[in-house]
Amino acid sequence: MDDQLLVRVYNVGLGDCIYLRVPDLKLQRNVHILVDCGNKFGSMDELEKCIADVKEHLPEAEAGKKRLDLLVVSHPHEDHHKGFEKEFFQGIKIEHIWLSPAFDLENPQAKGFRALKSAALRALKPLDGLSGLALEQMQPEIQELLSLSKSEAIEMLNDNLPNQNGIQPLYVTADTPEEQLKIFDDPAIKLKVLGPMSDIDRYYVGGAGLMTPSGELTPDSLAERYQAIYPDPGSVEVKPPKNISSQDFKLLRGSIQASALAAASVVGDAENNLSAVLLLEWHGKRLLFSGDAEWKGAYAGAVQPGSSNGSWNVMWQERKADLSQPLDFYKIGHHGSENATPWKPPDPKSGKEHPINEILNRLLPKPADGEQTKAYAVASTKRTSRWPSIPNAALLEEIGKRVANARTEYVEKKGKTSVKAHVPQPPRTDLERQLTHKPVPFIEICLDLP
Repeated sequence: MDDQLLVRVYNVGLGDCIYLRVPDLKLQRNVHILVDCGNKFGSMDELEKCIADVKEHLPEAEAGKKRLDLLVVSHPHEDHHKGFEKEFFQGIKIEHIWLSPAFDLENPQAKGFRALKSAALRALKPLDGLSGLALEQMQPEIQELLSLSKSEAIEMLNDNLPNQNGIQPLYVTADTPEEQLKIFDDPAIKLKVLGPMSDIDRYYVGGAGLMTPSGELTPDSLAERYQAIYPDPGSVEVKPPKNISSQDFKLLRGSIQASALAAASVVGDAENNLSAVLLLEWHGKRLLFSGDAEWKGAYAGAVQPGSSNGSWNVMWQERKADLSQPLDFYKIGHHGSENATPWKPPDPKSGKEHPINEILNRLLPKPADGEQTKAYAVASTKRTSRWPSIPNAALLEEIGKRVANARTEYVEKKGKTSVKAHVPQPPRTDLERQLTHKPVPFIEICLDLP
């Protein structure tokens, strides 16, 4: 057994693939965990190499297989689950599979979410492939929203891999009983799920503005409204829900049909906010893996009933105690996107900080003058023309001020010229090759016992 906790963040382009080796002193063995395996715009070969590398670290199990103690898939987007191919996992015995509740096709607390997703897909399908300048300009976004999830991977994770290993997937939320999450024997080690909450429709979809006048919201009524707005093909008659006036229904249906991309965007945000957020506590060390959980800045960061709330906002309200102590490691959320780590630059006029900043100030407090932080952070990211703001420069510079492994310079290739900028920021998978001038397949962090 090793005496260091190892975190290996693989360079998969725009995506996540994270391996953890966690020593369990009571078991006298290492516990091996894989969090996500996906990329966007990258090749399957890259992901296959990652799994092959993970396999090299796994111990022997029965029948000549290798043992993976836990597989966690944060949410059903390609940059997190694209690499779950049957052949990649041949020879690996998986003991436990934890999935985001967004994978659960039967969740009674997500009827509205599933109806909204189906409605958005029906709304976008007629636009897919049409001609015209406006539609041609929209085409990449339409294709992106239509392919957020890889259906083969969802089937693999829900059915094939569990059946192959003789287990049932556990759709984890912050409400999952602690005994169901127990994979360590050592009482000094806990793996907590901080988000999402189990009541998906209430917290993360909230009707997307479709609340009844009395403020009532149930999964059945929410699903009914989305079905009415975008009926299934072949429906004979479109009827408005009973709890909304015909005039309001016409206005609502017309406005949503005119902005189908906006409806689909709500789906994408909701799936990000259904990311399984993990907090690993290991002998006093705290490591946070937040997937693509987002925060929203309206209402001073508060959670609003009947609204599409951000996961960070909800966690701060419901799991504040777990987010109020400093971290030793932070896997930067959503590849460095500005809405995935709870921080916003101070107001340029008043200098006042946004209330959401309190979360980051607790998790990664700025060191006082003369002090040094012991925290580490890593960003798994890649710049693309599709999302030029990922990663967000101001956010990474801010995190760089708060972590011990920040780089004080980076190299950006412009033709044959290397440009150096003295801006502290945490290690990034997309810059390590430029800094070292050699292939860097992963970034590795090791934590010692206290």
